Amino acid sequence: MKSRHIMVLIAMCGLAAASIGVTVNTAGVFYAPVAEDLGIGRGSVALAITILSMIAALVGIAIPKILNEKNLKIMMIIAAVMMVGSTFGYTICNVIWQIYAFSVIRGIGTGIISFVTITMIINYWFLAKHGLFTSLCMAFSGVPGVVLSPIFAKVIATDGWRQGFVWVAIATLICIIPSIVFPISIRPETKGIQPYGYEEFMKAKEEGKVLKLTGTNAVFNFANPKFILAVLVTVCASVVSAVPQHFPGYATSIGFAAEVGALMLSVSMACNIISKLAAGVMTDRMGSYKTFMCMTIINIIAIALLLFFRSPIALYAGAGMFATTFATGAVGIAMIAGYLFGMDHYSTVYPILSFVGGAANAAAATLVGMLYDATGTYTVNFWMALGCQIILIVCLTAACSIRKRERHTGVEMV
Repeated sequence: MKSRHIMVLIAMCGLAAASIGVTVNTAGVFYAPVAEDLGIGRGSVALAITILSMIAALVGIAIPKILNEKNLKIMMIIAAVMMVGSTFGYTICNVIWQIYAFSVIRGIGTGIISFVTITMIINYWFLAKHGLFTSLCMAFSGVPGVVLSPIFAKVIATDGWRQGFVWVAIATLICIIPSIVFPISIRPETKGIQPYGYEEFMKAKEEGKVLKLTGTNAVFNFANPKFILAVLVTVCASVVSAVPQHFPGYATSIGFAAEVGALMLSVSMACNIISKLAAGVMTDRMGSYKTFMCMTIINIIAIALLLFFRSPIALYAGAGMFATTFATGAVGIAMIAGYLFGMDHYSTVYPILSFVGGAANAAAATLVGMLYDATGTYTVNFWMALGCQIILIVCLTAACSIRKRERHTGVEMV
């Protein structure tokens, strides 16, 4: 691996940390202090992240069409200015609509550097060990939630939430800087070098092991059953990934101290990183389908632990195992998009799946709270998650079955 490949990898890890890690995964520490200071509900504050996420997902759909070699650096700078500037903007807000307005700007910047951009560049630069490098970048989206959340919480406690957002802005800028200063590009060929694993890839291609779309399969169709099934898989995976944020509330609702719930969330966030890295390694060794299924089965076991056992150890174990939902929602969907549709259609399919996943996750985050309000228990949410996983298994199996049958219609398989 050349130094240029390493620079690209570092830059993409930084973008993942900035777009999801710092921006979304540390947001929870601000809900209570902002709500208390502005005299509003925490749900109203959390809506800012929902707005941000929806805007980012919409921007992601357009990324394959607007991002190119000539404007890559310019787009990175624009994203940095929008994200850092709007985060500083939070510090002057006195009413919630102002926070919403800055969240729209922050969401546009986030969308420019989020998973669609990251996976597109990784796909071009890394042909060998593709799953590992993708998962490594995705894993960095979980690092700030573990490392920076306690720091931001301490700053908020001592200097207030406005100063906390100053630190968030600084952390965001630090994470984006490598993509601006490093000599990266969308395609390695523009820098006069080959993708990592190029020779291995070409050998596999000559042996007919690389997905090649021909005939009617070469034209993408949104009505294709395989695509519809992929959308359903994405929705189910994204709904389940909204549940862990409510672990603290679940623990107290069944009689445990708040500290137990807080530790459950911490365990889950730490295992978030581990599960994403594991998913990448497993994908390279076992393939996308088997990896996705393994992660889903582990999540089902986690649901059973959380539903039927009432000891702290079982709750911690369940919370850690439940983190596999982050791997399926991030690494898994990206890998499945490439597996089902090949790189020919990846830039068409994945941005849409990313948007669908973001929208489903945002809606599910609200739904989980509403179901608790309506029933007085979080149990119904775990049954909902179990139902989603069963639907996911059926849909994913059906989609992969269709892909395998395409062998007989001119499609070469990996």
